[in-house]
Amino acid sequence: MKRDMHLAAAGRIMASLKKLDLASDALCVVDGATIAGYHLGNALLHSAGVCAEDVHFNTPSKLDRPLAMLPSEIRPAFDAFAELENLRSLYVRGPHPCSEETAKLAWKHLETMVECCGRAG
Repeated sequence: MKRDMHLAAAGRIMASLKKLDLASDALCVVDGATIAGYHLGNALLHSAGVCAEDVHFNTPSKLDRPLAMLPSEIRPAFDAFAELENLRSLYVRGPHPCSEETAKLAWKHLETMVECCGRAG
């Protein structure tokens, strides 16, 4: 997928997530935010020239380098993406109960990624 395709996919996912109730659908919001983050993260990697358009990374933990080695302009997005990955591990894959506050935190991290995409042009 190319950068614009990733951004479009993330936009569709986020539009669907906005229809959910943060309290009763918190688990879905966290999971969906992480998937949207996947697309935003890959769009940033492509636009920053970190990887080719045919190379994709599902999560920050699977990157081919430490987050500190990423270009400084996309690092805040990947710090947020790492936090999304952590939330998904704790609440979607783990035993912790997911709450409205958790969903709001996931949105905050996703918004950080969106802002970085806007600056990356």
